[in-house]
Amino acid sequence: QRLESFWGCCLIVSFHSPDVIFEQLCLLYALPRMRARNFRIILPWFSTGTMERVEQIGQVATASSLARMLSACPLGPSGPATVVIYDIHALQEQFYFSDNVLVELKSAVWLLKEKLESLRKENPAEEIAICFPDDGAHKRFKAKFDGFKHIICNKVREGDERIVKVTDGDPSGVHCVIVDDLVQSGGTLLKCAEALKARNAAKASCFVTHGVFPQESWKKFMVGDLIHKFWLTDTIPTTASAVNGQGPFEVLSLAPLLSRYLRGVADEQ
Repeated sequence: QRLESFWGCCLIVSFHSPDVIFEQLCLLYALPRMRARNFRIILPWFSTGTMERVEQIGQVATASSLARMLSACPLGPSGPATVVIYDIHALQEQFYFSDNVLVELKSAVWLLKEKLESLRKENPAEEIAICFPDDGAHKRFKAKFDGFKHIICNKVREGDERIVKVTDGDPSGVHCVIVDDLVQSGGTLLKCAEALKARNAAKASCFVTHGVFPQESWKKFMVGDLIHKFWLTDTIPTTASAVNGQGPFEVLSLAPLLSRYLRGVADEQ
């Protein structure tokens, strides 16, 4: 059956490894030429998002490079493709894409909200607060957590070293859930948890959409009982398969959010 006979076409891609990028780009470029209509490219993790700026001559902003590669998607019979990205590292990266594609930015923090609501029902006496590891995370995610107490941590200089401190809010006796878009080595999250515990937080948990964890750095969170729970999504499948069921880790599937999005798109026809 010809692609143009369908109202729309969706391609879910994952650029978590260089080994799988080329074949997916080939398909991404081919489908519009096969007359795929209302073409949507779902890229759960914009993998070069942390390389969005250049600090010295010779560096390459690979976030811009990947955006150009995706922007090269040909026009289809119904116009430009739509690129859907979940919790892109820096919101301004949407402007790296050309006008040849449309960009939709989504968030996976709703999976955490559903999880926290279920915890509230199980234990109504436990107070849950949302903690942000820096001011940037607070500005970005605070509006998504109405109804929760907010706590902010920041790196501050003491003498010759920079340490993480609680700079706003009182974590005493509270289950603090640290929220960010991604984790690399995990050092900031651990320092934030230590600062919360030093201020008598009852529990410290974490949520990130993208668990990068180079060189199996997730194993840091397996030591001791500092972290009560660590929730992350499966946007990076290699990480999700490695950590699921290990220690404090729990993987939240992105599938329900993708299903809701695609149902909403279908309702537009």
